[in-house]
Amino acid sequence: MNKYIDQVTGPVIPLPVPFLENEEVAYEALGNYVNFLMENGIKNVMTTVGTSRYNLLTHEECKRINETVVQAAAGRGVTIVANPTTGGTKQAVAFAEHAEQIGADLYLAYYPERHYGEEYIHQFFQKISDATDVGVLIHEMPMRNGRGGGTVQYSLPLLQQLLELENVVGLKEEALDAEYSNILVETLHDKALIIGAGGGMSRYLLRDHDRGARAYLGGIGNFYPQLEIDFYEAMINGDKSKAAAIVNNIELPYFEKVVPMGWHPSLKAALALKGLMPAYERSPMKQIAGEELTTLEKILQDNGWL
Repeated sequence: MNKYIDQVTGPVIPLPVPFLENEEVAYEALGNYVNFLMENGIKNVMTTVGTSRYNLLTHEECKRINETVVQAAAGRGVTIVANPTTGGTKQAVAFAEHAEQIGADLYLAYYPERHYGEEYIHQFFQKISDATDVGVLIHEMPMRNGRGGGTVQYSLPLLQQLLELENVVGLKEEALDAEYSNILVETLHDKALIIGAGGGMSRYLLRDHDRGARAYLGGIGNFYPQLEIDFYEAMINGDKSKAAAIVNNIELPYFEKVVPMGWHPSLKAALALKGLMPAYERSPMKQIAGEELTTLEKILQDNGWL
């Protein structure tokens, strides 16, 4: 039995990394932010290659961020830490070993190369699984086709094979294809921890709860945790009308207004407006400013979040 299916449920909050004005990582602010989430009812936190800006960080910074997150959580919730988008298999294994050393609950493994064949992906996860006892999640999302012609999904047979590996226990599902996501959840939910992502936010769980989905990547919960908690409680209590009202009347209108500014930079700006971390970004990431910042502040005020 996969213990993580029952252990990781509800919202999983992806962690933006705070920066100082000189673009150095603000580790103390990150620890304080994790503490804020835990004190406000969030039980699952995750570093990711996207929201956590791992594409803009050195490997050593990524490791120190992972360690900061685990230390700040202090056993109060589930910590999921990632590897960056760069580096070979040896580096990915080293990140898995580091995740185990610092006491992370799960390791989110990103396959860093193009798709040249499923055997190479299997070898990548096999080596990670063999090297450590930490639970491994597949960062499942379309890969560039190394032979030309767009992108390639993780196939269902490949995912089933990977989940047979001793320490591979689930996936961050980011197929960006609603129909394929439905198939994955229906087929794998009883054997794998599946964290729904890819822009679905609460909508993901509303759509796929009856298919077996239990966990999803939070959005507004990054700066207003109570909304995620209210939504998830409504779902598990069978009050789908309340859950749908949260999605349709609060979440969707918010996304429609802020996504055109850029989801990741607008999320950082919202956290700054809430006083939860500095507003600075590491270039070349966009930093929300000027009229966009004024607009975002008004949106938060109109929703009663400031």
